Amino acid sequence: MTMIGCGNKIGGLPCCTVIRGDCNDYLASLKQRVDLVVTDPPYGINFVAGKRKGKFGLIHGDDHLPVETIKLLIETPRIASYFFCRWDNLWEHDTLPKPKSVITWVKPGKSMGDLFHEHARASEVMLFYRGPHHAFKSRPSDILDSRRTGNEIHLTQKPVWLIKQMLSWYDFDTVLDPYAGSGTTCRAAKELGKHFLGFEIDETYWRTACEFITAGNIGRNSDLPDDSKPARTITEKEMLLLKQNEVDRTRIADEQRLKDEADRTRIADEQRLKDEAERHAEAPLFG
Repeated sequence: MTMIGCGNKIGGLPCCTVIRGDCNDYLASLKQRVDLVVTDPPYGINFVAGKRKGKFGLIHGDDHLPVETIKLLIETPRIASYFFCRWDNLWEHDTLPKPKSVITWVKPGKSMGDLFHEHARASEVMLFYRGPHHAFKSRPSDILDSRRTGNEIHLTQKPVWLIKQMLSWYDFDTVLDPYAGSGTTCRAAKELGKHFLGFEIDETYWRTACEFITAGNIGRNSDLPDDSKPARTITEKEMLLLKQNEVDRTRIADEQRLKDEADRTRIADEQRLKDEAERHAEAPLFG
């Protein structure tokens, strides 16, 4: 399958396509030619999904976190770069540059890890590095909330809505995903009416990504609209609604916290008065 791009070029490469190949062979030509990097590189864990061992092969290069490539990618975009990873990657690689922020994706359910001696994992993290021309539309939270995809077409498939939330933080034209996987970042950019460029070294996943970006929904758990619907940007009204929802959630949480504290104080006071009354009742009338 061959993707037909938009006709533009990024560093001499066809824009709005996913190139089958190793991103390291092309990064030199892309420095300061894209606005954002949003990617999900191999974590270095040789991950195999238990229920889908027969459906997916191993992720290419998943025997190590590609720290040297990440260093190059940090210097590539004009605005910002984001890298999904495991929390313990920060301890395992002392040469990994310190991020400006660590973003947490809270996802319902539990997965992976030591089932007997570790808290169940219901989150993933992203490392944020700002570029030389970094500017938020409005300062976002470092917490993102989005349901899982079900990993129907890739072992570690990310939700399109999650990536769209991240992209909506910026005024940008182009996003690069050097580890395209299922094509989620590219599809999110397409739905927002933006330009993208992806790389995928594995032929099977490259074909999947191309189909996912250009075709309609794939997999029963897809959170994408029908492909016949035109891509559009998130409106200012929608952005205000998202911000208001976040404010409302914070207000409700604060109100509940204050109510809980008041209830605990009231119960403690009532118990204290009851105990004092019982002690007085039991005390002898004469010393």
